[in-house]
Amino acid sequence: MANTNNNALDIPAGSILESDSPEPTILKVVCIDKADYKKQEWKNGLGRTEEIGIYPPEKDFWRQSFFWRLSQHVIDGDCNFSVFPDYECTTIVLPNGSDKKSTVMDAPVTNLQFMVRKGVGKAQFHVEKIGQPISNESGETGKKLLLGSFALVYVVEGYAKITLDESHMNLQRTVIAGQTLYIERDEEASPTSILIQACDPSGKVAGQAAAAAATAAAAAMAKSGHTLEDEGTDSASESAPSQRRGLPRRKSSLVVYGDQPLYKNRGKPIPAAAEPQPEVPEVELAKDLQVNERDLFDEGTRRDSLVGLSGSVDAGQILPSMAFGYDTDMPPPVVRDRLDVDDFPPNTISTAWIKMMKQGMSEWIRLPAIVCRGTADGPVVEIDVKKLYGTVVAIPCVNVIGYLQYKREFADGRDLNRLFPGKEDGFVSQVYCYQLMNKVISQFNYLIDLHTASFGRINSYYVRADMNDSGSALLAHLQMPQIILHNSGQDGTLRSAASARGVKAITVEIGNPQLFQRRYVLWSFVGVMRILKHLDMFTDFQEPKDEGQRGPPNSYLCSRGFWIYTKTGGVLEVYPAVTATLKKGELIARIKNIFGNVIDEYFAPCSGVVIGRSSNPVAMSGDRILHLGVMKRKGETLPKEAKENY
Repeated sequence: MANTNNNALDIPAGSILESDSPEPTILKVVCIDKADYKKQEWKNGLGRTEEIGIYPPEKDFWRQSFFWRLSQHVIDGDCNFSVFPDYECTTIVLPNGSDKKSTVMDAPVTNLQFMVRKGVGKAQFHVEKIGQPISNESGETGKKLLLGSFALVYVVEGYAKITLDESHMNLQRTVIAGQTLYIERDEEASPTSILIQACDPSGKVAGQAAAAAATAAAAAMAKSGHTLEDEGTDSASESAPSQRRGLPRRKSSLVVYGDQPLYKNRGKPIPAAAEPQPEVPEVELAKDLQVNERDLFDEGTRRDSLVGLSGSVDAGQILPSMAFGYDTDMPPPVVRDRLDVDDFPPNTISTAWIKMMKQGMSEWIRLPAIVCRGTADGPVVEIDVKKLYGTVVAIPCVNVIGYLQYKREFADGRDLNRLFPGKEDGFVSQVYCYQLMNKVISQFNYLIDLHTASFGRINSYYVRADMNDSGSALLAHLQMPQIILHNSGQDGTLRSAASARGVKAITVEIGNPQLFQRRYVLWSFVGVMRILKHLDMFTDFQEPKDEGQRGPPNSYLCSRGFWIYTKTGGVLEVYPAVTATLKKGELIARIKNIFGNVIDEYFAPCSGVVIGRSSNPVAMSGDRILHLGVMKRKGETLPKEAKENY
């Protein structure tokens, strides 16, 4: 937001906060053909180089320093390779069309080399077989988020269709083997989604019956040291760069300045090389990458700025108990094989045990249900109320086994909320999900799925909904949460499976596990009652007179969200609170070893708002750090398919 006054936001209560960043994320997309690569024979006559790209583009690799370079080499004989002490180099050997193991003795050997200047930026390099059955938890290949300034995709074999930001279908390219797609983006803007799919020569994506596949090598880099956030895809290299900054920076600085030293060659001898070394002083490169320091401090005009929003929402601390005024005595439960609302008398509140599936002692796992039928027919939703038209079904606990064992997973150790709609003849968790969908959810017209964070994490009060669906979007707005996160579903959740059946559904995350956060509970209760009133199911409901009990004054609308994960293990310290707004490059966490020494640091890869975060200080490599929401830009079209890297 452009407002720089942290204490006085002139925004009416209940409004939706978006980011003042109408500028395009993508600055340039160019498909570089193999014929356009700059070719150079080696002086020793044992190979040749094809330079695919270099940045800054006017730099001469032979004589000047540069930020990054991507090149292809054909090696015809055994020789010494060049040594570049001032650059991080990643090299992969490309297939040579034979079954032999590629070595220099099997000349010619072709390799792909990516170089990035040490201390100026960081990069990540991935090789991926597009079209293979499993690549991440969603079963997808080629799906990532770009967070840095540049990305390069080199197609090793086959044909690849590359889509940038699903909401902009004109940003699609078909790239064939040997070609490279160059992407330059506004590093200050929101992340860019990139989808790489195997296709035929015409660009048509292959179906399941087709055997089309492609291999792509992708590199992404940023001046600030934060690049590509991988959504579950394994990296091809064990030496992926740390998220730690390479250089100290001034306040608000995302790039180096001319008076900050770059990495220096400390006088180490350089062996004879096939390619000459750049010899221009580093200060020239620093000058090329400078930005106007005054612009960085002018937060009122900075793009994608979230300044001024940090004081606009309540953090939802634990408060004294609040009386809701709707307490009631429940009748004894009946046992039913499935939920059928017509089995329960109108104008009454009933309780029931629904038989779900048999456990190891041949006894039924039973699901608790509260059924409230009103004085007239109407929609069916899932929440506990007293006076209404239609029917309300409240399921106090879905994962009965996990509830009794104080854990998120079901009896077989799997997460139910990744397995819907389940299978009738699947494994244990799938069967349970199937029974829930067919015995209970099949009765619903609307669904409000109430959650808390999982163990070892804390959440804000937020709603996850498909904001492109008008019905679900309306439910999300009526709930008045601190944050609304656009998520289209298709991720195995209960909300997603219900939506696929035509049920208008949202997920409401109500803070932390194993804890009653009274304000969050009250806000969510009022939000649900507000929805029931809108549906003409509970016309007696009146908004609380106290504005603090109605909900937070504003809601952040996020076009996407993603988790940031640890790269190493140790004692984790996470600094931002939930609902805190972050600027790109802010320190968010540190990892210390057991003796207290800092071994890694993590910085915000883009501006955003903290949806949730880890509260467990014991972290393994790959554990969660922080759930970051990217605020929707004004004028931005929400992507049709938006998922998270759970």
